[in-house]
Amino acid sequence: MLSHRTFRILVVVGAIQTLNPAQSSAQSGGITHVDSVPAPSLRNNLLGDADIRAATVYLPPSYSKSRGKRYPVVYLLHGFGADHRAFMKGNYQDLNVRISMDSLIKAGLSREMIVVTPNARNFFDGSFYTNSVTTGNWEDFIARDLVKYMDRHYRTIRNPSGRGIAGHSMGGYGALRVGMNHPEVFSAIYALSPCCLGDYTVAGAGSARDWKIDASLTDRSQYAKAGFLANLLYAQAGFYSPDPSNPPFFADLPYRIEGDSLVLVPEVAAKWAQNPMSMFAAHVAQLKRMKIALDAGREDGFKDIPVNVQKLDSLLTSMGVAHTAELYDGNHGDKFRARLESKAFPFFSRVLH
Repeated sequence: MLSHRTFRILVVVGAIQTLNPAQSSAQSGGITHVDSVPAPSLRNNLLGDADIRAATVYLPPSYSKSRGKRYPVVYLLHGFGADHRAFMKGNYQDLNVRISMDSLIKAGLSREMIVVTPNARNFFDGSFYTNSVTTGNWEDFIARDLVKYMDRHYRTIRNPSGRGIAGHSMGGYGALRVGMNHPEVFSAIYALSPCCLGDYTVAGAGSARDWKIDASLTDRSQYAKAGFLANLLYAQAGFYSPDPSNPPFFADLPYRIEGDSLVLVPEVAAKWAQNPMSMFAAHVAQLKRMKIALDAGREDGFKDIPVNVQKLDSLLTSMGVAHTAELYDGNHGDKFRARLESKAFPFFSRVLH
């Protein structure tokens, strides 16, 4: 049995707690809840994924004491193959958002903010935060269901000026896509190493080997063994080329196998051309309403990521969209904690109000 002293130490240094705000008055730092969020936008998705989604919610130190105060909210989106716990359980250089935010607030480097990370891991291992008849309307879940839940259950600033959206890798993709489509909901975007912004057919960032693996799958039980990169491609098929008439994955692939050869299916491949890099130019007005920052490591193993960050930087500049973009020395995730603490959270602290 834990001694009274040991118990008090655990509370103070803080494993993740699931507490009522009223229970935390003796705690000097923030607290973390794991909430179950109704997701009507995901109902009746063809993959059978749940329409109740877990979300980790960080509440800053003064939340339980300043009953009349409202707080800005950062919606922090996780990457492919992860879930709502990704930024809490130490996967990124021992990152725990609660400890990071408490430290930044104590040092005067960030204002107090609520941070929420929803679980967007579906059968495909990642929703890409995009609407689809196959996977469900994940963009609507973030911009409508989740925001509405947070505004109803917490003392949030209930207008776009108090909401920012950020994410890493697939989450960076989602932050850019959801943010630019919903300036009426969010006012700021920070995309950390955003993946998959451009062409992921063989001509782009996808590999023939992984497409062959995907084209050979005939049963859902085979999916997990296909491998990370093959899964990443099939997950994109779930929203680029959904097909309710094509079980068991309810998605069409831009390639088929004939003998030992991979053959392009032009009518499907054309749908994949509607990627974010092709969409930004049509969202100039929306983007000009946002505060925008993005970054990537120069040595990212996904070679297209720093290339696309540079392309997007040039495109936004040419369109007259104010933003900041940075390439730094690092790979896909080795500097993530430092970037979140030194760049992303302070960015939102400055621009949200």
